[in-house]
Parts: sequence; structure tokens; C-alpha cells
Amino acid sequence: MYVPSVQEVFTAGLALTGSLKSPRTVAEGSVLDFAVEACYDDEGNTRCSGPFLVTESTCYNIEWKTEGTLTHTTAEVRDAGSGEIVFYRDTDGDWTPNKGELVYLDFKPKVPATGNHTVDYVVSTCE
Repeated sequence: MYVPSVQEVFTAGLALTGSLKSPRTVAEGSVLDFAVEACYDDEGNTRCSGPFLVTESTCYNIEWKTEGTLTHTTAEVRDAGSGEIVFYRDTDGDWTPNKGELVYLDFKPKVPATGNHTVDYVVSTCE
């Protein structure tokens, strides 16, 4: 006779309640854009998100809004260990990583002579 483990019962219960399918927030906050290319500038301003873990083959939705009348920023997802860009977007949208890793976000200003604006962001799993 097969007796399921506690983990299998718990996972099945979550699936039945829809908890595994609902989008969940992975990271959110407000930072200054990456006009100064450092996560912390000389004045102590935060210019990167905190690190968060992404899972291989899981869809993530990245949304952000930049304050200012003439602004446009690109979201850059960077490897937390190396700082290398692993993904970027010019507009809100989805991303599915090729591997699980610890990453962070920065937001690069794209309009010349602009920068130092606040960016509000949310990263959540897709529906």
C-alpha cells in the first residue's frame, strides 16, 4: 500500500486551493535609477534592488515605473555574484530564466542627460 509523504500531501493541498498557481511577489520596492553605476552611491542612496532567488523555467513578470516628465529606463537583471547582466527589458513584461540563481535589478536611464529618478518596481511570478 502506498502512503504519501507529508510533503506530497501538503503540495497536493496547495494545488487544490490554487496557492501554487496564484502570482506571488518575489521582489518589490523603490530605488534610484542606475545613473551612477553602483548599488550604493557616495551619498548612500540605493540604486539596485535587494537580491532575490529565481528558479529555472519559472515565469516572472517585471513591472516598473520611473518618476519624471521625460524618463525611460531599462530593467537589467544581474547575477548577484558576478554583476553580469543575465536579462534586460525596455518595457514591462515576462522573463523565464534558463537556470536558478540569485539576481538583483537595476534600472538604466536611456534618455540622455537624465537620471537620478526614483523607480518603483515589482517582480512577481506569472499567472
